[in-house]
Amino acid sequence: MTNIPRPAEWRGGRVTGVLFVALMAPAVVALLVTAFRSQDAPTVFVAVTFALAVCALLAGGLRTRVFEQVKPNADTSVGLITLRYDRIFDRLSRVALALGAAGGLVFVALVPIGKLALSLTPGQRTFFPVAVGVIVIAAIYGEYARHKHGPPRITFDMNALEINRTSSQTSFRWDDITRIDAERIGSWPKRDVVLIETTETSRPYALGDAPCYTPGGTALYSMLRFYWMNAGSRIELADGRAVQRLDDEKFVDSGP
Repeated sequence: MTNIPRPAEWRGGRVTGVLFVALMAPAVVALLVTAFRSQDAPTVFVAVTFALAVCALLAGGLRTRVFEQVKPNADTSVGLITLRYDRIFDRLSRVALALGAAGGLVFVALVPIGKLALSLTPGQRTFFPVAVGVIVIAAIYGEYARHKHGPPRITFDMNALEINRTSSQTSFRWDDITRIDAERIGSWPKRDVVLIETTETSRPYALGDAPCYTPGGTALYSMLRFYWMNAGSRIELADGRAVQRLDDEKFVDSGP
């Protein structure tokens, strides 16, 4: 949990998270029932891996969006600070992708030839493998991109801010930033985001995964605004004191 007040524009993700769990829980039960009743090893493997993947995904969502129990994962190196996803959430996400990919490969290979003990229509035997195949490819690519570019992270130094989303990288010079605000955007489900505007681009950058870094994302939002508005304090990003400030949640917002 956090002692920093939630920005007035944000509503948090508890309602959406609970609804997502309520929708996905029956799928987990159905998969486990299928595994229990089946006498076929490949079917049991697919059902169990899918069920465990969904459970890991739900656990990660509960940790970040509902219970907001993430712990800041920050470290220092020469002249900069790197903030990464909460360790437990990161592991749960990778486990979910690995299990989903493993079960998905078997599903894609065996469903078209009728080797899984599942009650599917001819249309489903065609469509489901295609849909699952797309998910498997995305999961494998995600792990490849992570291996190549590193995990999601935000790097702070005295001069700039760099946001890495595995396969994409965006940098902002502190002096070029004109606005950092909390907003709630999108249709249902709406998302709490941190909007970053600069003199270099006409469209603001939307940081939507702040709750994966700090509880509810509020400490990260406050940290971004603090070092943007207080140029004299940016030396803390170079000497490591910013990590202690983050742990203590001592960010005074002097802006509008």
